[in-house]
Amino acid sequence: MTKAAPLLPANSFRKQVIWAVIAANLLVGLLTVLVLGNVHGFGVPAAIMTAVFFISASLLAARLLLRASAQQQAGRESLAAVKQAQQEGERRWRKMFDQSPLGAAIVAPGHGFLDANETLCRILGYEREELLAKNFRDVMHPEELPQELERMQRLLTGDAEHYNSESRYLSQSGADVWAQVSMSLVKDGNGQPLYFLPLIQDIGMRKQAEEQINYLAYHDALTGLPNRQLAKDRLDHAVAYASREKSGVGVLHLDLDHFKAINDTLGHPVGDGLIKKIADTLRDCVRTTDTIARLGGDEFLIILANVIDPEIISTIATKVQETLGTTFKVQGHDLTTSVSIGIAVYPEDGKDFDSLLKKADTALYKAKASGRNTYQFYTEQMNNEAVEYLKIRNGLRQALINDEFLLHYQPQINLADGKVVGVEALIRWRHPEMGILQPGRFIAIAEESGLIVPMGDWALKHACQQAVEWRKAGLPPIVVAVNLSAIQFQRGDIEKSVVQALNESGHDPQYLELELTESILVQDIEKTLEILKRLKSMGIKLSIDDFGTGYSSLSYLKRFDVDKLKIDQSFVRDMASDKNDAAIVHAIIQMARSLNLQVIAEGVEDETLVAMLHGQHCDEAQGYHFARPMAAAAFVEYMENLIAAKAIA
Repeated sequence: MTKAAPLLPANSFRKQVIWAVIAANLLVGLLTVLVLGNVHGFGVPAAIMTAVFFISASLLAARLLLRASAQQQAGRESLAAVKQAQQEGERRWRKMFDQSPLGAAIVAPGHGFLDANETLCRILGYEREELLAKNFRDVMHPEELPQELERMQRLLTGDAEHYNSESRYLSQSGADVWAQVSMSLVKDGNGQPLYFLPLIQDIGMRKQAEEQINYLAYHDALTGLPNRQLAKDRLDHAVAYASREKSGVGVLHLDLDHFKAINDTLGHPVGDGLIKKIADTLRDCVRTTDTIARLGGDEFLIILANVIDPEIISTIATKVQETLGTTFKVQGHDLTTSVSIGIAVYPEDGKDFDSLLKKADTALYKAKASGRNTYQFYTEQMNNEAVEYLKIRNGLRQALINDEFLLHYQPQINLADGKVVGVEALIRWRHPEMGILQPGRFIAIAEESGLIVPMGDWALKHACQQAVEWRKAGLPPIVVAVNLSAIQFQRGDIEKSVVQALNESGHDPQYLELELTESILVQDIEKTLEILKRLKSMGIKLSIDDFGTGYSSLSYLKRFDVDKLKIDQSFVRDMASDKNDAAIVHAIIQMARSLNLQVIAEGVEDETLVAMLHGQHCDEAQGYHFARPMAAAAFVEYMENLIAAKAIA
């Protein structure tokens, strides 16, 4: 059998066809010349001209045919290149989809799964085949389903191009899965929806951390009882309900008698054990609608809701005293105690948490003064604190005029090298009758009256001036921390005050730190955020004071770009003897380190705490162990002594 000749490439074959056509035209032209010459007697010139015509026409035709062929070939090659690029793009997209650290899926407009990557399967606990057999609705949490479907519908209708949300999903085991979701809709060239493209990030760990911080913010770590903040919220609700129902609310402030003696003789572990047993016992003394809170130390608060018969308050107070008067066995010790109780009643004694607690506290002191182990209702005769309140309130404005305020400064120590890196400016009042008053005696009254605004401006101005004077005296540059009140943000122009203090003093902004309370960050958030951004742009440092006692939240730490967290002394002071306090301090330090924030612990009073904090990588500390707050001149002497001892550079 004869072997067939190999086929020519398409391009070569086309060229051969074209040249064959040209050759045929030339042949036809020559034959035509010969025929015309023989038949019609054309002369040689005419024949030549005719031949030239045919040859030219053939060449032109060939050129056109070759050009058309080349264009066709280029078009085919271009289409092949485009197709290859598309295939390469699809391969790259497929690789990104499959290997993405985020969970990703392709979901049909009808919510059926078309595809899912391994990350999403791992987040939800499904095998890929199992997940693809599901509908996207099947993995949404029932409580989140209506909102998610509404958002997806907005994508389909064109009311939104994409959306981000935090939603719960259901794993294969039925457990909740918290996720950050970024959802978009992919459309074809005609604008028709092809599929949804959700990108899902597991935020379960973050949610757990937020829940832990929130729990710590509203509960006492030792007993698990509501703390002061949660008690305030419960009382607000009880007052609102009583106002509607025309009933009352009882507020009982409890303080264990001689509890300090137990701590001092048997130690804090035994004292903590007694506190926990007291908390458990109190739960059996009240109704399920009532609230028991621990205010700190050996102080408790009971809120009796919907009191219709005032006699029930006395009945429960008596029951509490009788029950707590029994013997408690703690770590092998038989302990007996008694309790003093001060009582205030809504609406007779006040209509909000602060006023009711204040009057219950006044009644408590009356009960203690009456021999302890008793209870007292607040009466108008208990006006000692009211008199002092008026004296302080009336004296505050005059104190500003007479320059009766002064600042003391407490050093802040770098735990890594023991150097002084800053001071906290703390206000004092040289009261003409009552002597030197600590801020706890007058700050709350100043905030209530609005005088905290000019007081805060005064403190800011003098702290900056003092820092400049220290530099002129030859001291090394250190950060001066000044406390800000939420009232200064609400009623004052804090930004103007800071700029004015810096300009008038010449103090370098990088050595000014503003200590913010957590309440500042949750009031008028957008306005506060803009103010703090502008202050940060000047180089000023921001810290959160008393972290862990208020509205602790990871979300505002992220938004407000703070530099430092200050752990409240209530957690630090007993961390060596209280495992719960130690755990809270450790959690805050670790969280801060993960967010690249500095941490300073206040209330450090002995070397044991220093060692524990340093071992947990706490950055800075302040407290009586290092130095008490001191006047400006005393601080100069303090620093000179350190420099002489080569404790700082």
